[in-house]
Amino acid sequence: MAFRPCLVVPCYNHSRQLRDTLAALAATGLPCLLVDDGSDSDNARALEALADEHDWLELARLQRNRGKGVAVIHGMRLAASRGYTHALQIDADGQHDPADIPALLEAARAEPEALISGRPRYGDDIPRARLYGRYLTHAMVWLQTLSFSIKDSMCGFRVYPLAPTLALLERSRVGRRMDFDTEIMVRLYWQGTPVRFVDTRVVYPPGGVSHFAVLADNLRITAMHTRLVLGMLWRLPRLLRGRHDVQHWSHQPERGSWWALWLVFQIYRLLGSRVIKLLLYPMIGYFFLTNREARQTSRDFLQRVHEQGGALPRAPDNRLVYRHLYSFGDAIVDRLACWQGRLRHEHMRFHNQRLLLDQRDSGQGAVILTSHLGNMEMTRGLMTDIEFIKLNALVYTRNAAHINDIIRRNNPRAGSDIIDIAHFGPQTALVLDEKIRRAEFIAIAADRTPPGQQSRLMPARFLGEEALFPAGPFIVASLLHCPVYFMSCIKHDDGIYDIEVKPFAERINLSRARREADLAGWIQQYADELQQLALRAPLQWFNFYDFWAGTGHEEAPEP
Repeated sequence: MAFRPCLVVPCYNHSRQLRDTLAALAATGLPCLLVDDGSDSDNARALEALADEHDWLELARLQRNRGKGVAVIHGMRLAASRGYTHALQIDADGQHDPADIPALLEAARAEPEALISGRPRYGDDIPRARLYGRYLTHAMVWLQTLSFSIKDSMCGFRVYPLAPTLALLERSRVGRRMDFDTEIMVRLYWQGTPVRFVDTRVVYPPGGVSHFAVLADNLRITAMHTRLVLGMLWRLPRLLRGRHDVQHWSHQPERGSWWALWLVFQIYRLLGSRVIKLLLYPMIGYFFLTNREARQTSRDFLQRVHEQGGALPRAPDNRLVYRHLYSFGDAIVDRLACWQGRLRHEHMRFHNQRLLLDQRDSGQGAVILTSHLGNMEMTRGLMTDIEFIKLNALVYTRNAAHINDIIRRNNPRAGSDIIDIAHFGPQTALVLDEKIRRAEFIAIAADRTPPGQQSRLMPARFLGEEALFPAGPFIVASLLHCPVYFMSCIKHDDGIYDIEVKPFAERINLSRARREADLAGWIQQYADELQQLALRAPLQWFNFYDFWAGTGHEEAPEP
């Protein structure tokens, strides 16, 4: 899906507050459709004056006040007629923070088929009655969707994908006033549109004007919830089966709150790994019972390994799937232990270490291709003090923010050599080149398709079927003109990690005449290495989503 966004601002008698809002919106560089929802004559004249001041602002007027929903719908239809693909809705009264617009747009650009919504963070200025009322609406929405996926349905700060939204509005009647924001989100969810959230600050400015009509709007909201509950009952069989909207792994929410992970870490610090690994059994049991998608994708992966003759004790069953999920929790605990200094060199065997030492001594660094099979995060921790080998990790951090934050709080060095792939650009390429020239190493996991719609993906044979792999790591390696290695970090039954490094390519060359064929060859070579690892240590495969989703399968959330 293309991505050409604009701003849509509904306004009803908020011309005074709008001036400050527009000053902040100008910094986005986006065209703006301002929809006057029948403001009085004084405000109407003020809006006309503002439109004359800003050439990026187009004013549309409704002759009478018909409600926020009508104004937003009018703005979306106007945006579509102008060729825009997405509409970022923001209120005119200053409650929403324009500084968060780039974050919403980034999320929408990465997943353009999704509805991206703000998830409010409130200060002490929010009226208590409104705060408590929101929780009642949250509970109703969770009932109507039979899901906790919708974190907040009332925030009017969001990015709509216009094509699916306008298609919905053609066939369904949605509330036109204060019931609009909640109802359209639920109905988009019902039709299969992914719904994602970005935290945002919401304020209640002093002297702000509210257009909420206590009796009339409460009646409308009650009627809306009645409609949605009835709609839920009609859709009950499908909702009970669960939604299976395609969701890129990088947008799948991190499981567990920061406080829960912090508590686990404190228990570990006080009582040690034996106690925390005992506690993992019920914790992973809860995850096993509540995450059907993870169970299914684990079983599917293990079945493929079994059919290929991999090192499994038996055909996949629930016990083996549970053991697979437990291995993931065990790896996280070991990661915490490593960065706390409790797992050191005596807990690893480093095979072919001399390859990296000789490469470093040559005065040039190298690219190291890794994967999400095994515990490569351990490698960074364990290698910190190994004869001054500097390993930088090119990773995507957003969907593991909690665990990364806790590790960094315990050991500030843990984040010093991380380069976030979400911000990859020309400047990042220069940084990587400088690190290679300083004889440092760049580790890139080459087994997950990257976020964003413009990324290069290529198929390769993996465990009996074609799967999509990112071309980016191999293109980066070719641009850096340096050797490339393949590295793994696998835990054995004795608790020792085997870190193994092997040559992958003296250089990755992509000829102009055979560029696509060259890329395909390198990617298949990587897939072959990854398959050997997967067959050897299948329970340490930590891609808990459908790895073959891009070739006819649907993705499911990972933990």
